[in-house]
Amino acid sequence: MKSATAYRAPTRRVVALSLCAALSVALASERAVAADLTITAEGDAAKTLEQSFALAADGLIDVSNVRGSVTVTGGGANEVKLGGSLGAGSKLVVEGDARRLELRVETEKRGWFGGHGPGQDTSLVLSVPHGASVKLDLVSADGKIENIDGKSIEIDTVSGNLRVAGAARGIDVDSVSGDVTLQVTRAGAAERVHVQSVSGDIAVHGADGRVKLETVSGTLVFAAPTINEFSAESVSGNIEAGFAPGKGAHARAETMSGNLLLRLPADLVARIHAETFSGNLKSDYGKVVKPEYGPGSTLDVNGDNSGARIDAQSFSGNVTLRKQ
Repeated sequence: MKSATAYRAPTRRVVALSLCAALSVALASERAVAADLTITAEGDAAKTLEQSFALAADGLIDVSNVRGSVTVTGGGANEVKLGGSLGAGSKLVVEGDARRLELRVETEKRGWFGGHGPGQDTSLVLSVPHGASVKLDLVSADGKIENIDGKSIEIDTVSGNLRVAGAARGIDVDSVSGDVTLQVTRAGAAERVHVQSVSGDIAVHGADGRVKLETVSGTLVFAAPTINEFSAESVSGNIEAGFAPGKGAHARAETMSGNLLLRLPADLVARIHAETFSGNLKSDYGKVVKPEYGPGSTLDVNGDNSGARIDAQSFSGNVTLRKQ
């Protein structure tokens, strides 16, 4: 028979292994759990960022940055890996949990207006679950989003440029003066896309659901193999769009003084109405009619029973309909 002493060594080893396992779990949890956290870049030097936080596969990541850049890339792990650098004199506030994680770049000084914003750029580089929803709130920071196919992408920016490539179900972008480039990477994925800008240019490719694009003075470019519902509006900026309307689709493009160019299929079957008050109207479809007296031109084409409808008009800009 074995003595009691013979059993003590294995017992001690089991206890030691259990303690090590518990410690490892605790450390991993500390690295990956999004407890309230503030990271500060003190003095005149930027601070390198290297943290990770838990985030559900369909969670929400909400990021705010005043100046610098934010890059978000979708990956496979259920966590957020944070890299980049925090500008000198700034702090990064992290709040939330695995369902909703918020990161905010703030200044160490009180207030923001009157020269009290961050004095240095902050670059946030994030790897998140590809099925997450992403929300960015930027001022003079550039934004880049790739490989996100979750519920939504929502971006508000003032002067930074944006580049988005993904397949989220809903995409909303509101920009003041920055340029916006959007590529929907999978057909039929984006059910709703809304992009608007005041003076920045907009370029959208591959969006085939309900699409609404608006700009005041920027140039607007759109291209997709097919569309179901498309709307483009501009005051003084030009609009150029190429697409094939699906059965029952409705496309509308309107400018005040900008030029409008639509590139449509050679075998297009759709009801078309186009008009301009003082600009030129040219079309590869139907016959353009000009009044006997006064400016303006109109075009009306019967689309038979396709149900597809295209409306194009400008007040003082030119309107052109071309076969692709």
